[in-house]
This record gives sequence, structure tokens and C-alpha cells, in this order.
Amino acid sequence: MNTIGAMTTFVEVARAGSFSAAARNLGVSTTAVSRHVAELEHTLGVTLLRRTTRSVSPTEAGTRYLPKAAAALEEIERVNDEIAQSDQELRGSLRVTAPPAIGHDSIALIAVDFIEAYPEICLELELTERIVDLVGEGFDAAIRSGPLPSSSLISHRIIDTRYQLYASPDYLRRRGTPEKPQDVAHHDCIHWYCSPDNRMWTFSGGGKAVSVPIKSRLLVTDLGAQREAVLRGLGVATLPVSSIANDVEAGRLVAVLPEFDIYHTALSLVRPQTPFVPARLRVFIDFITDALRRNAAA
Repeated sequence: MNTIGAMTTFVEVARAGSFSAAARNLGVSTTAVSRHVAELEHTLGVTLLRRTTRSVSPTEAGTRYLPKAAAALEEIERVNDEIAQSDQELRGSLRVTAPPAIGHDSIALIAVDFIEAYPEICLELELTERIVDLVGEGFDAAIRSGPLPSSSLISHRIIDTRYQLYASPDYLRRRGTPEKPQDVAHHDCIHWYCSPDNRMWTFSGGGKAVSVPIKSRLLVTDLGAQREAVLRGLGVATLPVSSIANDVEAGRLVAVLPEFDIYHTALSLVRPQTPFVPARLRVFIDFITDALRRNAAA
């Protein structure tokens, strides 16, 4: 039995004074109204309505039950409205995770802009290389780089990220600047261990691709550590163009063989599959998508 539905039907019959009037008000058949009331009486073990051929009126038990049932239904409606309204308001908490490499340099800055723009939203941003179980750990969304494995998560593709070769001015003064992809084979390489190929870099440009064996001086699983090593002049590295734009502008890093890309990868936002998306999450998706695309176009 649908208890709330049965209670609603009883209250409507008691107030209307007849099954047929209640049926019209509820938009259901008289038979359905009669059945709902009978099921409620059977569940409670009491007679709630006194039936005659002319009218319907509450029994003593029904008279006591009516105001309590009506109040309970009003409270349920109030709670439902409150919850529905809160999910449509730009307030509440969001939990988001992102890789440290892009998180430190771009996502964190965008997060600051976001909470300034939406002061009633509390944003928890966890920067980690591990693949977080969004549903099991209670996260609303994740920013992820590269191909996405098959899953039940909903994905929003944000941008395609280009990787190019970079070095510090100090390193290039000491070791010279590669003039063609093959020259990179003689340089120290600071390599991100999770990239597609740990022993070869493929340079794409001008309608051709050149694969070059590399000598890895340092292998890391964190792009932030890779960037730091390059800034210290320890070697050359492939880095995401959008993430190190400030370093290039400030002269801390220099693009090497800028006419060549190393590889492309997608940056996406993923979220659990739910029937409804809270307004605070919808606005966050739009905000971070717009910010990252503007950064990539700059």
C-alpha cells in the first residue's frame, strides 16, 4: 500500500464528504478512492469513514485521525518543497577532485574565482593522482585527463590539451637548444611516467611525425614535480601548454621545437549518474568549462 497516497485520499474524502467528489478532485476513479481508503483502514485496523448511500462522514477514530493525517501530509509537502528548492538554489557544498598537476596551476585558481562568484557555495577541492571512487567517497565531480575508462559516470569533455617540449633558459644555455626532434635524444629528459610511451617521444608537425628515443634522467608520476625539475634546469620535458603559460610568459620556461606537438589528450569533467543535477553542480560545470576554455584560447 502507498501509505502517503492512501492518507491523501482519506483526507480528501473526509473533507469533500463523498467518494465521487474526492475522485474528481484527485483525478482518479471512484473505485480507486474506495480501495485506497479500505487499504488504509485495514492497515490501521480501524474504521475511519462511516458510509451511507447519501454521504460519507468520519467515525470517531476518523475524526481523531483527520487533523493528524492532514498535518503530516502538510509537513511532508513542506519538506519536499524545501529539499527541491534547496537543490535549485546556488548554495550548499560541492566535493570535487582533480590531478595535482593541473589542479595547482589552474583548477585551484578557478576554484577561488568560483567561490568568490558564488559565496553561498562551499567547495571542497581534493588534489590527488589516484582515481577517486566518486559514488563511494561522496564526491560530486572529478576533473580527469586522458582517455576515460568505460563506466557509469557522466562525462563532460572540456578541452583538448596539447603537450609540447619545454626547458629552462639556464638548461638551454648549458646544453644548447635542440634544432630538430632527433637532437632531443642527446638531452636529459624529465619524463612523466604516466604518459603514453616511456621510452619514445613522437613529435608531430608539418604533416609528419618523428619518433625519437629519449634518455630519462627523472621519471615521475606527478606533473607538478616534473614541472619543478624543468624549472630547476634538470632537463627538457613535455608539459601541457595551457598549464605552464604563466611560466613561459614570465620567461621561466622556453618552448623547444614549438612547431611540434608531442601528443594531445582530453580534459574532462565526470560526475555520478543521477536523475537530477543540483543547481550548484550545474553552475560549477559551466563555470570551470568556460574558464578552462578561455585559458586554453589565451
